[in-house]
Amino acid sequence: MENENFEYGQVKISDDVVIIIAGIATSTVKGVYTARTGVADGITNLFTKNNYSKGIKVEINENTVVLDIFINVEYGCKINEVAKEVQTTVKKEIETMTDLTVAAVNVHVQNIITDKDKDKDKIEAEIITN
Repeated sequence: MENENFEYGQVKISDDVVIIIAGIATSTVKGVYTARTGVADGITNLFTKNNYSKGIKVEINENTVVLDIFINVEYGCKINEVAKEVQTTVKKEIETMTDLTVAAVNVHVQNIITDKDKDKDKIEAEIITN
């Protein structure tokens, strides 16, 4: 991203900041199980910036952003609706918080998560935390 000049200096927004905004926005969408590699991995990185950055790629050219977001969707949810909501939410949050223009939010659905998978992740999380 190009530096923006202000009265007292410049402001540069890191690619990592855009990725974190996208990750937080994605995690708020109903039907998205995780934008990360799994619950166990998410717990080990709970208080790091990596918590929201996994599964998201960003390309910033001047003031235009293109994102690729890789998600898992909960079984029973309409995949197209979840993907559209991710696109809308991510675009809105990035444009509101950064004044960058989002050209594209490409959503890649990698997996469907069932209740059985959720139970397995809970057990793994308990083992890790104990």
